[in-house]
Amino acid sequence: MKKLLAALASVLMVAVLAVSMVACSVGDPVKIIEIDLTEEEYAFILPKESPLKDTINGYIDQLNSEEGLNGVTIDDLFTADAEGTAGNLGEVLTEVPANADPDDYFVVATNADFAPFEYFQGTYFAGVDMQIAKLFAQALGQTLVIRHMNFDAIVSTVSGTAFGGDSDDGTAVPPNGTADIGMAGMTVTPLRAEAVDFTKTYYKAAQRVAVLADDTVFDGCETKEDVVAALKTLTGEVAGAAQGQTGYTYLAGDSSNTMGPDFVGYGDVFSEIKSYDTIGNAVQDLSLGRLRVVAGDKYTLAAAVEGINGSL
Repeated sequence: MKKLLAALASVLMVAVLAVSMVACSVGDPVKIIEIDLTEEEYAFILPKESPLKDTINGYIDQLNSEEGLNGVTIDDLFTADAEGTAGNLGEVLTEVPANADPDDYFVVATNADFAPFEYFQGTYFAGVDMQIAKLFAQALGQTLVIRHMNFDAIVSTVSGTAFGGDSDDGTAVPPNGTADIGMAGMTVTPLRAEAVDFTKTYYKAAQRVAVLADDTVFDGCETKEDVVAALKTLTGEVAGAAQGQTGYTYLAGDSSNTMGPDFVGYGDVFSEIKSYDTIGNAVQDLSLGRLRVVAGDKYTLAAAVEGINGSL
C-alpha cells in the first residue's frame, strides 16, 4: 500500500495536540530514537458476521486504488493531513437521534487522541480515519455518527460483549453503547480477533521510543536489537505509554503471547510502566523528568514530541 510516510514524519501537530495535553512552560526537549522496533498492521473492526464486511473491504480496495473511493485515495488523505490541508469534519452527530431508524446511520466508535488517525480540531473530529469514516458513510448513503470513548471500550462496544484484552490489567470492559465499526488506529491482534472481525489492512505501523533530548543511552544504536539492548540497561527506571495502545503492550509485554517476539516486554527491567489517557500526556511527563522512556506508534509519537517541544 502506497503512503507518503516521509511527509507524515515531518508534520507539526502542535495545534492538534493542544486539546489533549496541557501546554507547559517548563520541561526539557524530547527526541525520538528513529528506529522501528516492531511491525504491525492497522485495520478497522466490525461485529462478528457483520453484513458490512464485504462492502467495507471493497471500499478499502478502492481507497488503495489509483481511482480512489469517490476520487479519494489513502495517499491523498495522509498527504492532506501531513500538509495541514485536510481540515476537519465540522458538525457531526455523536449519537443516533431518539426514535430514529438505526439503519439510516453509520455509527463509528473511536478514541480521538491518536493523531494523525483521529484527533480533535477544537470540538471537531479530524484525522485520516475520520475522513475515511465520512467517505464510508457517504458511499453507504447513511448519516455519520461518531462516538468518542476510551480506547479500551472500543472493542467491547463494537462486539457488544465485555472485552478485557485492551485494558492494562485484563479486566473486562463493558460495551459503551453500540457501533457499526471501530476506527481508531487499531492493531490487528489474534486476541481482538476473538471478539470482532477485522477488515482488510489499510496501514502498516511500527513502534518507536522517545527519551529526553540529552539522554545518551541510545547513542550509537543502529538496529532494533541495539535499542532493545539499551532498553534492558534501564533497570529501575519508569516508562510510559498510552493505555490500550500497542506502545504499552510493547513495554509491558503481550500476556496473550500472540503478537510475536518483539512483544516480550520489559516488566523485569522497569520499576513501573505507567499508562496514560493519551500519548501526548505520556510525552509531557517524559519532558518533565517523570519518565525515562515513552513508547508509541512512530507517527503519533512524532506528533506528540513536536507538540511538547513546540510548547517549551
